[in-house]
Amino acid sequence: MFKLAISLILFLSHSFIFANEGNEIDELDTPSETDPDIGGLKALVPSEQMAHEAKWLIHALEKAHFNKISALDVNATIFLERFLRNLDRQKLFFSKQDLKKYNDRYSSTLITYLSQGNLFPAFEIYSDYRKKAITRLSQVSEAKLVSLDLKSDQTYTPQRQDLEWDEDDMKLNKTWIKLLTHELITESLVSSDINASEPLLEKDKTETLATAREEISKKYARWKKNILEFEPSDIQELYLSTLTQMFDPHTSFLNVKEKEKFDQNMHNEFVGIGAVLTDNDGYCTIKELLPGGPAEASRALEPEDVILKVAQGESEFVNVVNMKLSKIVELIKGPENTLVRLEIRSIKDKSITKKVRIIREKIKLTANLASASIHLADFNNTETKIGVINLPSFYGSSGDGPKATEDVDQLITKLKKDQVEGIILDLRRNGGGYLSEAVNLAGLFISRGPIVQVKSVDGKIRKKFDFNPKLSWNKPLIILTSRYSASASEIVAGALKDLNRAIIVGDSATHGKGTVQSLLPMNIPILSNLDHKKRSAAKITIQKYYLPSGNSTQIKGVESDISLPSINELLPIGESDLDNALSWDQISSVNYKRPDGEFYLHADAIDNLLSLSLTRQTKNPEFQYLRDSIELFMKRKEQTDYSLNYSDRLNEIVSDRNASSVLDTKFEALEDLSFESKSIYLDIVNKQKEKSRKNLGQLLDRRKILI
Repeated sequence: MFKLAISLILFLSHSFIFANEGNEIDELDTPSETDPDIGGLKALVPSEQMAHEAKWLIHALEKAHFNKISALDVNATIFLERFLRNLDRQKLFFSKQDLKKYNDRYSSTLITYLSQGNLFPAFEIYSDYRKKAITRLSQVSEAKLVSLDLKSDQTYTPQRQDLEWDEDDMKLNKTWIKLLTHELITESLVSSDINASEPLLEKDKTETLATAREEISKKYARWKKNILEFEPSDIQELYLSTLTQMFDPHTSFLNVKEKEKFDQNMHNEFVGIGAVLTDNDGYCTIKELLPGGPAEASRALEPEDVILKVAQGESEFVNVVNMKLSKIVELIKGPENTLVRLEIRSIKDKSITKKVRIIREKIKLTANLASASIHLADFNNTETKIGVINLPSFYGSSGDGPKATEDVDQLITKLKKDQVEGIILDLRRNGGGYLSEAVNLAGLFISRGPIVQVKSVDGKIRKKFDFNPKLSWNKPLIILTSRYSASASEIVAGALKDLNRAIIVGDSATHGKGTVQSLLPMNIPILSNLDHKKRSAAKITIQKYYLPSGNSTQIKGVESDISLPSINELLPIGESDLDNALSWDQISSVNYKRPDGEFYLHADAIDNLLSLSLTRQTKNPEFQYLRDSIELFMKRKEQTDYSLNYSDRLNEIVSDRNASSVLDTKFEALEDLSFESKSIYLDIVNKQKEKSRKNLGQLLDRRKILI
């Protein structure tokens, strides 16, 4: 795709996006303290705060949501089915009988429960789910897997989310036998080194099956562990988000944990030690040290080290073995400039442990910031420089934190110093972000003009213009998009297309999210009595946005001027594939005139470029490779049922690997067609890299001394 976009450049040069009626309930139901059906396992129960939050959420949805829907309009039957589906996406634990039972019990009173803040149905249904899941997962053992019939003439459908629920537990029992048989065969064959010329020997088959049984047993043990680690706040978040998505797919409830994740993703920074952690069979393992972070600077930690205990300051250590990973993260994170101590088992010497002292710092997630590269392309026997800017999201923060517009502006300045002839803005994986950043960033490519129109819940329409006269780039511009380009990405692409400033290249259209969400922190009296400042929140759709032309991007997205073959066209990843998506509409266009002297794309130039592109798409080997890849993907996608016969599946996998091998060979042959390139980084990234080099240099010097 870069090569096509660069060819087009060469030709040319010469806020945020993202009263009770009905049955009255005299007494609120509450779950019992223990769950006798799971060995006395403590029952999960909602807190008083959760009740207040649920009532606040109902009120906020009814008052603020763009569609002005009352909670009384929510279809309780559909709501219950979607909650069960969110718990049991592959439909392996609940049956139609369960669904009918919950409908009979709760459908007439569900909304009244919610308006009173009573989450009893959610916790009762989850209690049933936990019993069913733990019972079934506990029955998965290597011994049971040995007894499975691997010569069956039956088939299994692994993707069960779109299937009907099984009728009852007896039917589910049969489904589970098929599931385990499918997983055993697949795990055994996928991990085997097999091809058409070397058939799998019986000895190899026995060994791979034994290994597969062991891996599957571990997998189901981890699944069971995850369920047992579920907390009341997790149930609350799942249940209330099921409710919010009855209003539209982008409205959601964020408990404290989810709110922190959201803030971190939007701001690209957090306070901690600068380490990526993972759970490895109950042991908290360091997967990666972030460059320039305090963990790396300590020179005492390395990837694959295991964290055994955590202590706040000089307090006692807490054993974190087999603790839920999110809980461990909470212990390690804390206020800036405070001490956390870790007891570590080193990957280099597992026989000893050591204690490490680290001062928490604000960590910049530089891997999620904008970056750039320069590609040297040959155009009419002349070496021409083309700049590519990759923007993962429209991030922003208060104060001196990273902002997408400022970062892209800095990269443009660096690219101009290298005398690039054109710029490609890559938004293919950009799912959106701050509306204000989208408006400001689009303004880097025009001196002034309309960017977006926003319609609020009251019907009023506000036009957002770029009034900043600064013009950072006034030469050819291409914007790469895909079905994953959503929200703020669609504002920028759509506005610059409407203004004839950029040519859009990529999938046939973008995602199609034309709504604006606002993050509303929960502000209720009970929270004012809490010592900490952490709050749950609701992300509610409050506006729709429209391009300068008056067209909404909702559902339809932004169409490409030049579309390329793409597997994305075959995936259910667009707005139209989501439940309760708002409809498309349009409003009046904005009258405007582009200032003289600015780069302007004429219709005949775009038509000519499209014609040249279509010619290349029929002749160039890169596009033949794309078409072959799409054909193989379609073949795989069309196969929904898989044989439960070991020999038949072996033949299928050998055939599939051979097809993949042919594609790999074709891809390797394209390597010589790549353009020579170099990377361009933001100043903040370069500083962090330099800090990391110094940290590593000090570590290497210390090792030399030890040696």
